[in-house]
Amino acid sequence: MIPEKLLIYLLLFLLSLNHSFHAQTSSLVSLGQDGKLVYTADEVGTVVPDFSGVGYKNSEVPIPVVPIVKIVTAISGDNTAHIQSAINEVAAFPLQADGFRGAILFKAGVYEIASGITVSASGIVLRGEGPITEFKATGTSQYDLIRFNGGSVSINSSSKKKITDTFVPVGAKKVTVESGHTFKTGDWVYLRREPNDAWITMLGMDLLARPSNPDVVNWTPSSYSINYERQILEVNGNQITLDAPVMDIIDPVYANGYVSKITSTRISNVGIENMKMTSTFTTSWSSGTTNVAHDEEHGWIAVRFSAARDGWAKKITAYYFGYSCVNIGSSASFITVDSCAMYDPISKIEGGRRYSFNVDGQRNLVQNCTTRNGRHDYVNGARVPGPNIFYKCVANSQKADIGPHHRWATGTLFDNITGNGEMNVQDRQISGTGHGWAGSQIMFWNSKLNKIIIQSPPSHHTNWAIGCTAPTITNVGYYVTRTKGIVESPNTAITAIPSLFIAQLNERLTGLQSNTSVSSTSVYERFAYVAHGKIIFTTDIASPYTVYAINGYEVAEGMAADGNSLSLARGMYLLKIKNQTIKILL
Repeated sequence: MIPEKLLIYLLLFLLSLNHSFHAQTSSLVSLGQDGKLVYTADEVGTVVPDFSGVGYKNSEVPIPVVPIVKIVTAISGDNTAHIQSAINEVAAFPLQADGFRGAILFKAGVYEIASGITVSASGIVLRGEGPITEFKATGTSQYDLIRFNGGSVSINSSSKKKITDTFVPVGAKKVTVESGHTFKTGDWVYLRREPNDAWITMLGMDLLARPSNPDVVNWTPSSYSINYERQILEVNGNQITLDAPVMDIIDPVYANGYVSKITSTRISNVGIENMKMTSTFTTSWSSGTTNVAHDEEHGWIAVRFSAARDGWAKKITAYYFGYSCVNIGSSASFITVDSCAMYDPISKIEGGRRYSFNVDGQRNLVQNCTTRNGRHDYVNGARVPGPNIFYKCVANSQKADIGPHHRWATGTLFDNITGNGEMNVQDRQISGTGHGWAGSQIMFWNSKLNKIIIQSPPSHHTNWAIGCTAPTITNVGYYVTRTKGIVESPNTAITAIPSLFIAQLNERLTGLQSNTSVSSTSVYERFAYVAHGKIIFTTDIASPYTVYAINGYEVAEGMAADGNSLSLARGMYLLKIKNQTIKILL
């Protein structure tokens, strides 16, 4: 009889041997001997970009617990005016030094809401007591139940300067602008890419129109000028260092680049958390064996962020809305959607419906979310500037595909996405009114689907599928076959970097930390120690553990036993085990 502990070690050893026979690294981004991420450039200098500059406050701080300043209890009948009045009351409070006015606590109960509620002032958080707080959309038209919307964001045209570099590859953070600029460290700017007719022709997007289908139109350059929101970290003469990388090639043959200051009056420090949201509906059942609800005159979007920055939706569970649980509009940025769910939308299963978590803005993070019976569950719309990230999300009973949906979304990372349908980035040609290329510089990382279509546009644009698992990974699309995107380690996860987002985030945050006093060789008595880029557990009794990034995002969890280890990318982590939290530097 083999002792139980020895048997465990033997099994772990055999598993490690099995894994060693398969690719567990990427040639494009890997871990160096010092534990830092190493990026390999292609022939024009493009590297896998750092996607991590996303989410509330750039993911540099945890989502705060905002003090309660008002408590609301449900009333009988329509609560629309009741809730809006409470929001307006708190909106009149002064902003505190931390940027918040306060949280409104909605006590347990059902709040019937016949029309939309708007938060148009900064510093307001709507909080429930969990699923026992229910916001119920009872109106009979398509509407947003809760909308965060205030102010605007625009280009300061007088500050606009042309980028003079002969070529700027994807992943670069430095650009050179013409002389006479007034940019300084700390400025928020738009990096603007303005393409020309040659770019449209190179992509083949001038060949979409069909006499037989007058709704389909060709792309035009003026419609594809895209603004990327960035902060200036350093100014050295005419060279500017940005806080997040270039997500689309700036090549004067096809596009000119510009930098302009931003004028913004958007609301900020806003959130909604910890509640259930439902929509009433009527049904007209289809004939046949499958009952399909067709009522579409009811709550359409549970939560929408429009002109808003630095906000969040957390622990929101939505049922029966026709379109989205959370929709992030084109003027919204730095929004985190965490641990939310969209279940059983009530709408037709066709175009323009069931986009469970839709991101049209930039520098946003959707993580730890779940869907059921959606169409495009984790999706970008048209001309979406990156970075954006969907991380550690699950789609059940998919009715269509995950991924950028149409018209040139750039710089989105789909990281550890699990679904039972498809995840695609492709040339959608004449779909809709001429969807064309859905996206470029799109990364699928360590995700598991039933099928992946991965196509790359021409002329040094690219899409990646790294460490992804699917029975079919192909460049044969719905409409056309295009050049296959870069595929590495198919059906074998990149175990050295389980999550590209977490690895990039922790490396960036570690660089911001002033407290690096924790040694990589420190020993934590009775719990664990660090060696060779691993956390090695020494606890004598099997115990659950959780590892967090510095900002509070969960990185890993499991059971610790003597001799077990956990490999992580370089960075600062918090290990929670046996009711203690230990800071660890790898």
